[in-house]
Amino acid sequence: MFAAETTLTSPRIARLAKAVDAGDDQALDVFWKETAESGSPLMEQAGDDDTRTLVTFLWRDPGDTENVVVLFCSAPGGDFGEFRMEHLPGTDLWYRSYFLPSRLRTTYLYSVNNSMVPFASYAEVLQRLSEYRPDPLNPRDYTLMGNPHEFKVSVLELPQAPKQPWNLPRRGVPKGTSRMHTMDSTHLGTRHHITVHTPPGYSAEGDDYNVFVLFDGWSYYNFAAITTVLDNLLYAGGIPPYVLVMHTNEDQDVRARELPCHEPFGAFLDEELMPWVHANYHITTDPARTVVGGSCFGGLAAAYAAFRNPARFGNVISQSGSFWWPGKGVPVREEEWLTRQFENSPRLPLRFSMDIGSLERAIVDYDPMTTHQNMRDVLVEKGYEVDYQEYLGGHDMICWRGTIVERLLSFHPRPSKESNR
Repeated sequence: MFAAETTLTSPRIARLAKAVDAGDDQALDVFWKETAESGSPLMEQAGDDDTRTLVTFLWRDPGDTENVVVLFCSAPGGDFGEFRMEHLPGTDLWYRSYFLPSRLRTTYLYSVNNSMVPFASYAEVLQRLSEYRPDPLNPRDYTLMGNPHEFKVSVLELPQAPKQPWNLPRRGVPKGTSRMHTMDSTHLGTRHHITVHTPPGYSAEGDDYNVFVLFDGWSYYNFAAITTVLDNLLYAGGIPPYVLVMHTNEDQDVRARELPCHEPFGAFLDEELMPWVHANYHITTDPARTVVGGSCFGGLAAAYAAFRNPARFGNVISQSGSFWWPGKGVPVREEEWLTRQFENSPRLPLRFSMDIGSLERAIVDYDPMTTHQNMRDVLVEKGYEVDYQEYLGGHDMICWRGTIVERLLSFHPRPSKESNR
């Protein structure tokens, strides 16, 4: 997937090391000044091979650094040694270099003075996330929703990363309207944040609207610019007008309990949320024009919602869906529980659009790539219509914000020239 530099480092680090060894007292200050101006990490071309970029992550020691681990694409599945930075003797510089595909887009975090104890479970990954920090030398970051452990991650985009033009506002494109609501669930006893985006020109009269229910709405709204995506795609004629219903759980702990195949959450969707949306917005009741989607646990929740009630949800978008759930050693349910439900049930009138990052790694009790492929294979074997993609990247909203466009468009293919003849 990528190659770590051990005996060789970046040319820029090599020049600095040589200057320090020669007694140049100004070399380190110049290096940090240049880094402050250009930002971290360092990116250098590897000879004539433009398919790979030499990326060097940097950390400036405030005086108490024992080790630094850089985490990117997804959490390490074993020994952290592959991600541990090296210290340049006689300086406050720690660094680690990797040859990475020049098309890579990802985020990363630093773990300073890490225990170096491998993760024992996915739950531990989530628990320890609050200990990590973004790169203070990289001005590009974004905030993830994770109350009570809200935190930022740093952004890494290499020179040939795929463009994401649909996430940017365009001059002349009419904008829809977003309204925020809160809903207290009787079934769950928790509060839910609901933001509804109606398309430009929305009217309660005339033809009803397609509807798209999206979990982890806060992240999709704030970082994926999902409302801008829908406005742009509508203006370009790629999709029909949608009423977008963005759902966000109260906090990360509630999310981890309610989204993974949780029967009371399914009842909340069927008996509380969707009836409220129908009562307040002019949306279709046709499942073929209704999309439910999300990422990670949200992707799993979307597939479960459609399995539980195909008469309401006919189209599923899953971005790196957690089909490994509930993981190994859980006595109540078997591994890959939802996959087994689809395998052992008659085919339902559902369509799927799925993607996952090719650099997502396995961690002890879950293997995102294999279990995602298992779900795809079961669906295909059962005769479901499945659009499937593996993108270059990790378990990351910075990738999903781009691929969500392809997921939506897969449900609205444009007719070929031949079909118009």
